[in-house]
Amino acid sequence: MKMESVKIVEYKNNKQVLVKFIEELQDFLIQIDPLKRLRRLPEYGEIYIDNLLKKVKQHQGIIYIAEYENIPVGMIAGIIEDFTKNDEIECIPSKPARILELIVSEKYRGQNIGSLLMQSIEGYFKKQGCDIVRVEVFEPNKKTHNFYQKLNYQDRAIDMVKNFRNSVSG
Repeated sequence: MKMESVKIVEYKNNKQVLVKFIEELQDFLIQIDPLKRLRRLPEYGEIYIDNLLKKVKQHQGIIYIAEYENIPVGMIAGIIEDFTKNDEIECIPSKPARILELIVSEKYRGQNIGSLLMQSIEGYFKKQGCDIVRVEVFEPNKKTHNFYQKLNYQDRAIDMVKNFRNSVSG
């Protein structure tokens, strides 16, 4: 695949493309979940994407689609977060952005499509005056974590879990 053949376009209104991507991602995360806590009910994709579209609309967000030969092969969604008075008591004033989803279809991974999508959304955030971008990564997803590190993202917070279902009380 030639990189020149990949087009990044702003999402318009083909919701089923987004549903397909988010369901593919969720199925992948289910496979790598060591605690086996994730699942995907039949209505997952529709509900998740409806909520994502609302967030994007309410928070000056954007969604880009990567297309190869007019076939959607990836997507990225992000928003501009609110910086509140409460945030100011512990952080310097900022205009933060957040990447909500980055998905590249399995067949097309490792071909710089994720990097192209990141460049597009980072460009959007810069034009909006954002000075920091956050992204959350599912810890078992080591390849994605490494991908973000290569793009100069740094670990900032760690969310830890203790599973009581399989533990013996002592």
